Amino acid sequence: MESSVGRIGILVLLVLFIVIGCSREKPTVYDGSFGLRLYVTYEGKPAVGLAVFLEPVDFVAKICSDTTDSSGLVEFDDLLFSQYRAYVSTEMYLPSDVHPGELDTISVIGNIVIYPTSNFVVDSIGLISSGAEPGLKINELYTVGPPNDFFYYFDQFIELYNSSTDTVYLDGMIVCRMGDEGIRDVTYIFQFPGEPLVGREYPVPPGTFVVLAVDAIDHREIVPQSIDLSNADWEFKNSRDFGDVDNPDVPNIDNILEGHTRDFSMNLVSEVVLIADGSDAVYIDGIDPETVIDCVEYSSNPNHIKEIEKFLDMGFCGVGMQRYSSQSRERIKAGFDTNNSTVDFEVIPFPTPGYQHE
Repeated sequence: MESSVGRIGILVLLVLFIVIGCSREKPTVYDGSFGLRLYVTYEGKPAVGLAVFLEPVDFVAKICSDTTDSSGLVEFDDLLFSQYRAYVSTEMYLPSDVHPGELDTISVIGNIVIYPTSNFVVDSIGLISSGAEPGLKINELYTVGPPNDFFYYFDQFIELYNSSTDTVYLDGMIVCRMGDEGIRDVTYIFQFPGEPLVGREYPVPPGTFVVLAVDAIDHREIVPQSIDLSNADWEFKNSRDFGDVDNPDVPNIDNILEGHTRDFSMNLVSEVVLIADGSDAVYIDGIDPETVIDCVEYSSNPNHIKEIEKFLDMGFCGVGMQRYSSQSRERIKAGFDTNNSTVDFEVIPFPTPGYQHE
């Protein structure tokens, strides 16, 4: 009888521990002991006095929190041996070089999940402000097609945006669709005309949008709910595809993949799209990461397994998007980029080629 009572008592204590999570009043009896140290930085410098939250992944419990010290360090002890999602709140933290009213420009580079490999783990979280990595960005990806019942999706386009204060040049740049083996797996590769890095024939001034249409035609003539891309800035063209639409008034981005006979297209709901400077267009062994200008991964499935390396895109956008819905993926504001598409993009109800949604 005493043994049974004792077992019940231990069970009650364990349940209480799970309920209160990692509050300051920690129980003395629990299943496992796990310690975590997180260093938080803002643009490479310690983030001081920032609220950091730790949420268990494997069970429901109270979320615990603490603030970073003068070195950007926050410490958590006596945790259950489990996975934890670590994230921050910028509402309590204003970096000295960010003016009031600009707080919404601060974003987390990934809501990281801690996977305990021992009883003590050290990890880090980085913060960045929009505009911290200016340059040419993939600003919108429209892939799902308009409402129709005959599988029409040829109104796809990629929109670029120059978020820097300098003119950039498209000469020789490449646009790639990547496979499930990451940066080493190029499945489509199309190239702008001109000489990579040194060419100056195709400028993109600061603050300019550039629309790359799969087919540069007025698609409303086929599907009324579609869009007019006849005035696109560029059109994808495969010279080996003799049936490919070619608007003579729109310059071409041509296929350079040997033996590939199809026009550029993107999977409706899940894909990796990458642009690079073109200095490495030898695609057999993949694309040199140092040449990558921007990379976006998208998926409608929230349980999507990442395909591209996290240093190129830490997340993915477009969760919940439906085929043939006219929905599109666009950055929350033009050029906003933290290298985490989960943070950077939102789903909009209708594509906006050549301009930013309101």
